[in-house]
Amino acid sequence: MIGSVSIDYSLPILWHCWQRFIQGKKRTAELEHFRYHLEENLKILEQELQHQIYKHGVYRSFSINDTKRRDIAVASIKDRFAHRLLYEYLVPIYDKTFIYDAWSCRKGKGLLGAIERTQYFLTQNRNGYFWRGDIRKFFDSVDQKTLLEIITRRTEDPNALWLLEEVIASYQGNKATGCRERERERESDWCSEEVLLSGMFQARFSQTST
Repeated sequence: MIGSVSIDYSLPILWHCWQRFIQGKKRTAELEHFRYHLEENLKILEQELQHQIYKHGVYRSFSINDTKRRDIAVASIKDRFAHRLLYEYLVPIYDKTFIYDAWSCRKGKGLLGAIERTQYFLTQNRNGYFWRGDIRKFFDSVDQKTLLEIITRRTEDPNALWLLEEVIASYQGNKATGCRERERERESDWCSEEVLLSGMFQARFSQTST
């Protein structure tokens, strides 16, 4: 499927995306403030998107320590909502191009499904093993020009490409935020909007040839 269908920035679509966006979100002061002024915020965003004057904001930086220290950069609620809008547009275009065992941020899949799938493979092969890995500084290592070229293979709508370029260019890694990673949320919903540039674009672009 080629994304020749235009992205829709209308209020009904924004409202629909908002309902999906807030699923599983933790209640924060920023989220509640955006929700309290939701009608006004959606109208403003609609106008900014329709007239292509939307500008992605800066990232908030902080550090966490789980198995190792991670320096995190997280976008504002408004910007993450714009990510979600793009995600909803891109899923129908890209999802069927992924191999079955791409488990990140796909409807009906996720972490639990990936674990169960791994357990199944291990029971089928008692001598088997699995390897857990991560890509160091993944977002910093992505060549943005190459990423946009890959996207244009399946996405032709200029309105969508404009917003994609704005969102992708907003992250400049160490140069802009001093952080090594963008936030990857863990939520009860099957996917968050941050996956747009993580789970979706990590999943085997070799499958997206035209």
